Amino acid sequence: MRIILTIILASLTIHAFSQDKKAKQIIEVLASDSLAGRGYVAKGQEKAAQFISNKLFSYGISSTRQTLSYPVNTFPKEIMLAAKEKKSENLYQPGSDFLIHPASGSISLKNQEVNALDSFTSLEKVKSGKVYSIKKTAENAAAVNELVNNFLKSKNFKKSLLLVLDSGKLTWFPANFQSKNAVVYLRAELKENSITAKWQTQFEEQFSSSNIFAKVSGSRSDSMILFTAHYDHLGKMGDEAIFPGAHDNASGVAMLITLAEHFADNPPKFDTYFLFTTAEEIGLLGSYFFVQNPLVDLRKIKLLINLDLLGTGEEGIMVVNAKKHSKVFEKLKALKPESIPEIKARGEACNSDHCLFDQAGVPAIFIYTLGGRQAYHDIDDTAEGLSLYGYNSIQKLVIEFLQQF
Repeated sequence: MRIILTIILASLTIHAFSQDKKAKQIIEVLASDSLAGRGYVAKGQEKAAQFISNKLFSYGISSTRQTLSYPVNTFPKEIMLAAKEKKSENLYQPGSDFLIHPASGSISLKNQEVNALDSFTSLEKVKSGKVYSIKKTAENAAAVNELVNNFLKSKNFKKSLLLVLDSGKLTWFPANFQSKNAVVYLRAELKENSITAKWQTQFEEQFSSSNIFAKVSGSRSDSMILFTAHYDHLGKMGDEAIFPGAHDNASGVAMLITLAEHFADNPPKFDTYFLFTTAEEIGLLGSYFFVQNPLVDLRKIKLLINLDLLGTGEEGIMVVNAKKHSKVFEKLKALKPESIPEIKARGEACNSDHCLFDQAGVPAIFIYTLGGRQAYHDIDDTAEGLSLYGYNSIQKLVIEFLQQF
C-alpha cells in the first residue's frame, strides 16, 4: 500500500512540475523581445495570437478569431532624450530614466533651455517649440496631473515639451489619442539647463487585433464555463524600451493554455470555453466587443473565471467580486490547499475583463496572485522575475473547484 501511495504522490509531483515547466516556457515566449511587448508595433499582438492558436491546435483544440479595431498612439522609432550643461551631456535611458506620456506627439528639439513652471496658471506662458519642467510631489500631484492633461490638450501651442520631474515608479499605459505636444516623466534629477529631445510617433486610427475563442466539449451543453485572460500588453517605446508583460498577463495566458490542455485530456462536465482577449490594456475593448457580439449565449454561462497577474503567489490569491458572489467564493475557499497561504475576498472592481461580463449578467470572478515581485507596466516585468510560486496550486484549485458545479 505504501508503495502504491508513493507512486501516486510521485506522479502528482511530476504532473505539477510539468505544468509549471510548461507555463514557464509559454511565458518566456510571450514575454520575449521577438513579440515586442505584445503591443501595437512590430506585429507584436498578431505574433502572440498566432502562438496561442498554434498551442491550442497542438492539443487538438480549434480556435476562432474575433477581430476588432480601435485608435492607438504608437512609438515605433528611435527615442532620444538628453540634457546638456556647458560641455557635459547626460543621455537618459527610456524605460529606466524616463517615460514619454503615451498620448504625446512627435518632438524634435535641440539644446532648448528648460523653463520652470510652478502652477496651473503658468500654462498661459507656454509657447510653441519650447521645453518646460515642473516637479511632482505628493502634495501637488493632483494639480500636476491636471496640468499635464491641459498641456496635452491645449491648442494654444504645439511641439512643446513638458518634463515632469517625478521620483516615483515609472508606469506606462497606452493612449487612444495623439497630442500636438509631449510630456515626459523623468526620474533623474534635472541639473542641466538645456534639453535635446527627438522621437516620432504614429497614430493608428484603426489598429486591428483579435480575440481568440476556443472550446473543449463537455458531457453537458445546456450550461457552460468560460475562462478569460488578456494576451495584449503595452508593446514598446521605440526600440529601447520593451514592456515584456510576463506577470501582466503572459502568466494568465499560460494558465488558460495549460487548463485547456488539461480539459482536452480530461473532458469536463460542462462545455468549457477559453477566451483570450485583446485590447484589455487600452480599456477592456476586447471583452466589451465580445459582450456586444457574443459567440455563445451569455445566459448559459454558469461562471466566468478571469485570470490575470498569476506570476507570483507568495502571499496567496485575491478574488475580485468575491463579496458579490459570496457562495462561489465560499466554495472556492473551502477547497484551499495548504500550499496557498491565503484566499482573500475583494468587492467589485472594473479592473480586468471579468467586469463587463458581470455587468451584462454573467456571474464572474477575477483571480490574481499576491506577494512576490511587484513589477507592473514597466520594463522589469520579465519572465525571469516571476517565481510562479502559486501556479500549480492555483491550477489544481480551479480544476477541483469546477468539479463542484
